[in-house]
Amino acid sequence: MISRHIIWELTKATFVSVTGLTILLLYGNLTRYEDVFIKAVEQDSTQVLQLCVLLVPYALSMAIPFGFTVSLALVLGNWASNREILALNALGSSPRLLFWPFCLFSTLLSCLTIFATLHWGPLNRGEFDKLREKILWENFAVLLIEDGEISFDIDSRKDSKTSQSFAALISEGGGEQVSRVSLSVGEFTDNIWRNLRITLFDHENRIQMVLNSGKTIVSKSLDEGLLILDLYDVDLEPVNRGRNFFRGGSDLFLNIAHWREPLMIEIGAGEKKNLKRMSFSELIEVVKNSDNDSEKIKANSILHKNAALGLSPFFVCLLLLPVTSKSVRRGAVYNLLLGIIICVSFYMIGTLASNFFEKYSWQYMTWWFPNIIFLISSLFFIIKYFLK
Repeated sequence: MISRHIIWELTKATFVSVTGLTILLLYGNLTRYEDVFIKAVEQDSTQVLQLCVLLVPYALSMAIPFGFTVSLALVLGNWASNREILALNALGSSPRLLFWPFCLFSTLLSCLTIFATLHWGPLNRGEFDKLREKILWENFAVLLIEDGEISFDIDSRKDSKTSQSFAALISEGGGEQVSRVSLSVGEFTDNIWRNLRITLFDHENRIQMVLNSGKTIVSKSLDEGLLILDLYDVDLEPVNRGRNFFRGGSDLFLNIAHWREPLMIEIGAGEKKNLKRMSFSELIEVVKNSDNDSEKIKANSILHKNAALGLSPFFVCLLLLPVTSKSVRRGAVYNLLLGIIICVSFYMIGTLASNFFEKYSWQYMTWWFPNIIFLISSLFFIIKYFLK
């Protein structure tokens, strides 16, 4: 009877807090991709629903751990301040009898969170990105007119079509890799852009070069994710950062009537799938078979980060149970603040440890540090309060 009451109270509180946080996260993404959602409404209102549905698993993967921590802290805080835990103990209920429903509930929630972080969330977020990119493609010219300028992260590998297109423009041997391209256009007439300005940035967001085209014939390949620009009346503006950009060492302003080959810009993830949008099995495949060591480390880091986040409800539960159940005089507000601090500390410890040990091959294990700290702390408080 007591166990069912505990699980029911936890279920209600967790549902409310997780739902609220999910709505906040969805709203944050709505404002972040406001232009996409506006165009989706104008084009096909059902696409807005599709975008929101695809974001829900991704939002839940973050909302469940945080929401459960807040709800657990509130439930235990209310019980402690109302002397309910003391009353149950007075009736002969042992702490162990009270603990197991919480542990069972947190274990089930951890299983759901692991599924969301390792499979459900990444795959649906990947589908969201595809639909978002499709909407952008279909409204590309309109967005460019309204915003005046659009920037894209591009595939900067040397064997990519973008790098090959811009290799002749940049310094000796291909020079710095282009990581971002910014476009602004003066006039539009169907597939012809006039007064196009292209700004190339490196991975440190430094300007590498600026191209001005009086007339540009534009074509798009959605399947390949390519924006193809055939440039006429081209002016090249070299940017001097202590070395010359053009072969021959000239910093002259160059004018070309027609650029010999169309420039191809790979927009978004390009031909290679983003590691953060891969499922558990896909990440394992990368770790086992990739020839790129940095890619292996990054895939491993994502795997362990998502797994550690997925299991965090269980470890947070172990820590909050002995601490908050003894906070009789401090009440629900104190326990709520404690729960929020624990949530924030999980991300802070994981992020700081990951950045500090980023040069080590075992860096991906650092995301387990918060759970290990929570486990050791919970054992200390359990021994202190209940096993003395």
